Amino acid sequence: MDVEATHLEIVDALKRAGTPYPTGGSDNDSYSGSNHPFFFVSVPERRSIIGWVVRANKSASDAELLGLADRLFRGVSHEEKTLGAILLERSAPARRLATLPMLDAWLGELNGWAEIDSLCSGVFKPDEIAAAWPAWKAFLQRLAGDANINKRRASLVLLTAAARSTDDPRFRDLAFELVERLKGERHIMITKAVSWLLRSMAGQHGPAVAAYLEANAASLPAIAVRETRVKLATGTKSGRSRRVGDGGRNAG
Repeated sequence: MDVEATHLEIVDALKRAGTPYPTGGSDNDSYSGSNHPFFFVSVPERRSIIGWVVRANKSASDAELLGLADRLFRGVSHEEKTLGAILLERSAPARRLATLPMLDAWLGELNGWAEIDSLCSGVFKPDEIAAAWPAWKAFLQRLAGDANINKRRASLVLLTAAARSTDDPRFRDLAFELVERLKGERHIMITKAVSWLLRSMAGQHGPAVAAYLEANAASLPAIAVRETRVKLATGTKSGRSRRVGDGGRNAG
């Protein structure tokens, strides 16, 4: 696969699939806030583009796919960056070639909830993190102290899938450690991530989360306390039944 040429083909596909902003407002809303140009291509269409790329390059090596993901993360547009995450999610062999320094560099290319969450909320699987736990633990601890708020959010979001799907106490203990470090911040990028991580632990670590809330309610973001208590009591963030199609993720 010619990585550079394939990247250019992807950009052309994004241009063809793009649509005008439907409300005439800013292309950097409160969710994405990326300050990167948008083509306004839907997530399903982005997944379709990556599907086409993978099918058209069946002989591509894992290293070439990883190189393509790297180019996408370093691309100009919001969609290119999120396509890098979709490609890694789809190709486990390529993803397993990624190193933590690579991930750190990619995070430096991302800005805003949508871009950080696209890479951090489930692309790297719990078993992959557990297999290299000492390195991942040190990496997440370092991210939590980074001057870049996007990386601080990433330190929390990278644990959500593991905290939700496994009772491994290592994930639980590190989650509480990072929440303790970041709970004093009041930027919504952090307060919502704190809430998301605590809610993610409610199923596998419910008693520990309840005890933590009881002991720390006064110092935690109010939204995290409120949403996590509702999740513990009802199984959902809002207290209402999950809507069909939301996957029950209740992201924050």
